[in-house]
Amino acid sequence: MSDSPSSVAEITSAGMPVEIGKIDKELKKLWDADGGTKTRASLTNFAIFCRGAKAMDENTALIAEFTKDHACRAILIAAEADSKERRVQAWISAHCHVSRSGGKQVCCEQISFLIEGPSQQIVRNIVFSHLDSDLPLVLFWREDFPQVLDERLWAWVDRLIFDSRAWSDPQVQFGRLRSSLSRIKCRLVMCDLNWTRLLHFRWALAQMFDHPDNAAELPNIEKVEITHAPDSRSTAILLLGWLAAQLKWKLHGKTVDGYQFGSEKGRISVQLTAAEGAPVSFCKLSHDKFSFSATHKKDSIFMDTEVTLPDGRHFVHLVPAGKDDVSSLLDEELMRGGRHQVYLRALAACESMM
Repeated sequence: MSDSPSSVAEITSAGMPVEIGKIDKELKKLWDADGGTKTRASLTNFAIFCRGAKAMDENTALIAEFTKDHACRAILIAAEADSKERRVQAWISAHCHVSRSGGKQVCCEQISFLIEGPSQQIVRNIVFSHLDSDLPLVLFWREDFPQVLDERLWAWVDRLIFDSRAWSDPQVQFGRLRSSLSRIKCRLVMCDLNWTRLLHFRWALAQMFDHPDNAAELPNIEKVEITHAPDSRSTAILLLGWLAAQLKWKLHGKTVDGYQFGSEKGRISVQLTAAEGAPVSFCKLSHDKFSFSATHKKDSIFMDTEVTLPDGRHFVHLVPAGKDDVSSLLDEELMRGGRHQVYLRALAACESMM
């Protein structure tokens, strides 16, 4: 559900404290008290797991933004695992949006929980017991995965969203997740916002090689240069994994500033450079007579792409760059379905490099 740019959001940020056993009753009272001026809307369950009470305000603001375009019941779970107390607190609130036409307010519920003390089993019970009927469940896990995962949780999740750029050790995290998922049968689809972050860069590369003259040069690539932000090395490696998987390159080893790959025609040298700017600000594929590059300047909504062919022809294009804020990445991700097979192939090609 979408509003016009001039829509007004009414947000009950703190929420109303409620007893755990009376959440459904209090939610009903919340809607009964509005006098029919608000309409509750829900097409999916959207749950966020985060660490600590301090993260609740940030994630409530994210939910408020999310509900402008996605009708849902939102469940926010914050865990204070190191707390000496063992208790669970709950709040209810609503996010309402009024369109330019001035009609009824369309509202989405938010149920918030703060869990103090060990939380693993409690998280699963909270999610299961407060889902909105049998609607799909999207779970956004905003922390590292613990060493021991509650595998029964996955059976209820349709889309598991995470951001591997935020992980301290992506290789360990992917290993934990894969190991957990391999032991059960579930419908869960992994959705990595770090992969979504690369969507427009991948589009730019793929579209430029749609032309037969450009595509003919791909088997001859000898060098790849990628520039990434200091905190986005894993983003650059995912892009490299995508290139390797699609072009069937094989990893030969690590170098001082990158990696060496092999193809049917020879070796490919990869150089990774960290510099302030966009998550991935530059990517160039080349051999001695050909080059293709995409450049994304920080905060720009466009990328510059350049192609130089062996016969001397030179082309410059301007293409969309996309956004890097969490809300925009969620919107991009949830517009797409499927099992993300290309992502899984790219991940298999690059996971050992992370």
